[in-house]
Parts: sequence; structure tokens; C-alpha cells
Amino acid sequence: MKILFCSKNDIFGAVILNEILPQLKDHEVKVLLSDKTRAEENSVPDLVEEKFLERDFPLNLIFPLVDAQSLTGELLTFAGCAKKFNVDIHTILNINNPESEKMIRDWAPDIIISARFSLIFKSNIEQIPRLGIFNIHPGALPGYAGLCAPLRGMLNGEEKLGCTLHRVDDGIDTGPIYAVSYLDAHPEKSVFGHIAELYGLGLVNMMRLLGELSNGRTPALQVQDPAAFRYFRLPDAAAFTDLRARGVEPVSYEVYGELIRKFIPAAIYSGAQDFLNSKKIEHATTSIHSKGSAEVLAGNRLELETIF
Repeated sequence: MKILFCSKNDIFGAVILNEILPQLKDHEVKVLLSDKTRAEENSVPDLVEEKFLERDFPLNLIFPLVDAQSLTGELLTFAGCAKKFNVDIHTILNINNPESEKMIRDWAPDIIISARFSLIFKSNIEQIPRLGIFNIHPGALPGYAGLCAPLRGMLNGEEKLGCTLHRVDDGIDTGPIYAVSYLDAHPEKSVFGHIAELYGLGLVNMMRLLGELSNGRTPALQVQDPAAFRYFRLPDAAAFTDLRARGVEPVSYEVYGELIRKFIPAAIYSGAQDFLNSKKIEHATTSIHSKGSAEVLAGNRLELETIF
């Protein structure tokens, strides 16, 4: 089967590829990564910090230093994934323009899978794959559609967080559902600490779906109840205040540091662990409000280059 797998150019996109590409070795795979910054990610302080941790810090500092090494970590960077699994990985800004449409039509995928892809597929792309487009959404539909579903669930005090695999239609997160899986919410892990595991649930369901399709079976899909549908936009500053009032942090720097560690070769990490401890990462992150991301990254790069 020819699979166009669409994810995001960020740390969770890399985690997702590390998990799914080994499972797709019997398929022909091409990967597209979205690169999109919303206005709120440059204005709401907590979203500014999340962007720094999820994109700027790994993509502009850690991954290039790792890619320059001959050794790899427990998790591979995007370049590492492309090399090990022999797949084309491209970053894309617009999925629906004529250039993207031509590229997809020429490659002619049987199915498109979306997991953390920030771009919305329009009808010109939806009609291309014969088996359709399926999306892994890190929220239980129909109640948690839209952006930052794990945060919204924890803000609402949910004891379990869901991940939905659904077929894409003309709406946003409105398509018929293949499966919803759940995990227990652990407030002490922070919102960040649940995200990779949620996508992991969706990938399990995705492999089950591909198995059914490969065997010629038509998967059973459940139409969403429009009366139960709730769509959330990016949280504002007040939402983060309310989240902390519940005793939940957006990001645990301990959890974040442990995830970063997995991308760094073990032989190098022993020398970098003092630099990459949670306090130093937290200090670098909060410093971006006064210094800017570029200056913080430049200063940290000088220090890390002596270690790498």
C-alpha cells in the first residue's frame, strides 16, 4: 500500500515517526511535515514557551548537533528517520496549492494518514487517495475537537484523555469515527507528558485500520453526534491560569528533559546532562521573553557545541 503520512515538524512529530515507520516497513511511505505558526503562538506567553520547547529548541539546536554525529540516540531525528527507514521526508507550508496537489497526484497514494498535521485538507486533496484520508486526533470526539484537546481535557478535570482515529471530511474533526482509545490522566505529568502517549494510542488503531483495508474489508465508521460536538481554539492566557489553579502545568521540565535525552547518543549525553537538566532548560525557556528565541538558542549552541 502507498501511504502518505502527514505529521508536524516538531518534537512530537519526530516521536510519532520513530514509532510508526518501523511498523510500515511493508508499505511504500512518503512523509510530509507541516510547518505552521499561528499568531497566538507569538503572543500568549505559555504558547510562546510551548513553541520554543516543541519546535525551536529541538529543531534549531538539538537535532542539528545530533545529526552531525555518527552515533544516534534511542530516538532518531527527522534526518535519522529518513536515513534509517529510507523514506522521503519533506516540510510543507501549504497542502492544497497546485504544487502540493500535483506532487500528491503524481505519487498517487492509496491512503493519507494525518497525525499532528497542522494543515487542513481541502476537497482537491481529499479526492486523491482511493481509501480516503484518516486523522489521528489527540482528543475524544465529538466532545474535544479543535486545538489543544489534551489541555482542554485536563482543564475540565477529565480522569481519562482520549485519542480518536476518524475519516476526514469537509469539516474540521467532524468526520466519522473509526475508534476512540483512552488513557488515565496524571496531572503531575503535565499536559506535555500525555501527548506522545495519546498519539501512540491512535497509531495502534491506525495499524488495525490498515490491516482491515489491506485485507479488503470495509472498516466500520460511526457518524459523530453533532449535538455533542465541541470545538476549541487555542487557549488564551486565562486558560493557562485556570489550568495551574487545578495544579496542572502545561509542561513538566523533568518530562521534557527526559524526552530530549532520548534523541542524544548515550556517549554524548553523559557530558551534556548538566547542561540539559530541567532547571537549565526552564531557565532557557523563560529567558526567551526578554532575550528572544534566536539569542537564547545562539548562547546555548555555543555551550553545547563544546560538548558535542
